[in-house]
Amino acid sequence: MEPYFKSFPIEENDFPYFRPVMGGIQQCSAGYTYGPAIRRYYIVEYILSGKGVYTVGGVAHAAGAGECFIIRPYEAHLLRADGDDPWHYVWLGFTTELPLPGILALQYVFDGTPAKDLFLSLATAPPRTVADYSALIYTILTRYAAPHAATEDAPHTPVASAIAMIKKEYATIKVQTLADRLYLNRSYFSAQFKKETGKTPKAYIDELRMSAAVMMMTELGYTVGQAALATGYSDVLCFSKMYKRRFGVAPRESLKHRSPGGGTILLK
Repeated sequence: MEPYFKSFPIEENDFPYFRPVMGGIQQCSAGYTYGPAIRRYYIVEYILSGKGVYTVGGVAHAAGAGECFIIRPYEAHLLRADGDDPWHYVWLGFTTELPLPGILALQYVFDGTPAKDLFLSLATAPPRTVADYSALIYTILTRYAAPHAATEDAPHTPVASAIAMIKKEYATIKVQTLADRLYLNRSYFSAQFKKETGKTPKAYIDELRMSAAVMMMTELGYTVGQAALATGYSDVLCFSKMYKRRFGVAPRESLKHRSPGGGTILLK
C-alpha cells in the first residue's frame, strides 16, 4: 500500500469531560519516524496492520497489528515504523481531567480487541460532529474499564504493579513509596523484586532514569542540567556521576552524538 496521511477535522470545543482534539489515519512509509515529540494531550492509536517501535521515556515498546499504543501528555516519545512492514494506523487525540481506566493507565502498548470495532469505524466513517467524537472517546475508555478488557500482559503481581508505577513515575518514585503502596515490608518487597527481575528496585529505577536522560540529550536537545532535573536529579554533579557509572562516559559526551534535527521538540 502506498504511504498516505489523512487527518479528520475536529472543531474547537469545550467539552467538560472528554474533549476531542485531533484524529486521523496513516499508512506509514518504510522506516518512517516521527519525533521525538511532546504532546499536550492523549493520543490512542490502533494499528490496522504492520509493526514498529514506540519509544517513550527512553524505553522501546514493539507494537503490531491489532494492538494499541497510548501517547500521554508531556511525555517525550518517538515513533518508528518497521522497514519492511510499516504501520498502518488510525488515531484519536483528546484531553480529559479524569483518570484513565485500567490498562490504559498502566501500559503503553495493549490489546486493541476490546475497541477494535470502534477504531475500524473511525477509519472508515469518522464521526461528523464534535459531540460524536466525544461520545466515541467515552465509549473506547469504557470498553477498557470493563472486566473483559484485562489481558495476560496486565499486572497480576506486586512486582508487575511496581514496574507499571515506576514507568509512569520514574523521575520521582522512591522504593519506600512503592513498598508502602503495595502494603509490603520494604526488605521483602526488594527481595521479591530482585527475584523476579534480577535487579533491585533502586537499580531498576536508576536504569530507567538514565535511559530517559540519554534520549532527552541525544534526541530532544536537552542540556545536561535539563536532563538531570527531568529525570529526578536536583544535583547535576550526582547525576553526572551516576551517568558515567552507567555508560562509562560523562553526559556531555552524549551531546556530541545528538541526532540530526534532535534539538527540536515538536509540540502539537
